[in-house]
Amino acid sequence: MNQTYDPILETVELRRVRVAAPLRAPAMGTALVLERAVGEPLIVAPGDRVPEARLGNYRRMHRVDTANRALSFTANVPSVDPAFPFTVTVTLGCQVVDPVVVARDSIRDMTAALRPSITAAVRSAAARHDALDPPGAEASIKATLDGHRSPTGLRLTGFSVTVETADTAEIVTAKRETRVLEMRRDAMRPVASGSHEDMLAHVMALTGGDPTPLLDRERQDAEQQTKASLDMLRVLMGSGKLEEVDTSRVAAEAVRTFFPGAPELPGVRSGGIREKLGRGGLRGTLNAGGPVIDGDSAADPRSGDADKADEKPAADAGTQRASRVRGTASGAPRPAEEK
Repeated sequence: MNQTYDPILETVELRRVRVAAPLRAPAMGTALVLERAVGEPLIVAPGDRVPEARLGNYRRMHRVDTANRALSFTANVPSVDPAFPFTVTVTLGCQVVDPVVVARDSIRDMTAALRPSITAAVRSAAARHDALDPPGAEASIKATLDGHRSPTGLRLTGFSVTVETADTAEIVTAKRETRVLEMRRDAMRPVASGSHEDMLAHVMALTGGDPTPLLDRERQDAEQQTKASLDMLRVLMGSGKLEEVDTSRVAAEAVRTFFPGAPELPGVRSGGIREKLGRGGLRGTLNAGGPVIDGDSAADPRSGDADKADEKPAADAGTQRASRVRGTASGAPRPAEEK
């Protein structure tokens, strides 16, 4: 889109011997510029008296358009990412306030004359915005152009800016997908950081009140964790690097972990190393040949046998045969004195 106009409506060469008719007065919205051979040009506005061309030694006459005209042009300027430029359309009003400047510079295309300076201002403002932010770029460019200084001899007003991003279908699609992903992640963050009840409520909301998916997933996770723990325990127990006491302790701990409330394994005592050392001390006493009395074979103090056991002489204890199971052998013959 490009809208322009030629501000010089007419140019006439004036020669004293060739001017056959007087000059016409300028109409509204126009002005005459009379170039002298020596000195500054003369401006004739609407309503002013038109001088005699034969007497003023004028060489050339320009009829200049001084009305407010609309201009527009389109330019491609880079965004903050040069790979995705902006297409900017600028519309403005332009009025010639000094016809001499237009006649002296021989401006025949007003948009072409103003485009370089306006485009530079547009480029500097657009380069600060993302390619997916056309509204922000429009506001920034408009503010920049409103403060833009008009060129000499012209008055620029009524800036209007339209910004579009060219060839951004892929980046717009990717940006939309990223935004949707961020929205979903923000919505899931309270659920992820919440309790087990929050997660269960979320699953039930998605499945119409059915908690089975979450429960099945938790059951599968528990089974996998148990299997992995048992495999590790199997490797550890079969490595041969554990002592008997450590093996018993590991087995008891495994039973309490995987089977809460179950009875202890047969043959696994809870006393641990202390009971092991105690049993080792008893076996040492037996091996030394000393008398060992088991609690189960001790005489009941409530019976009369307890008094008899106290009355036995100490010398008889040495004649009795020691047993590893009981204090004395049940089948040993008694001395003749006791008979």
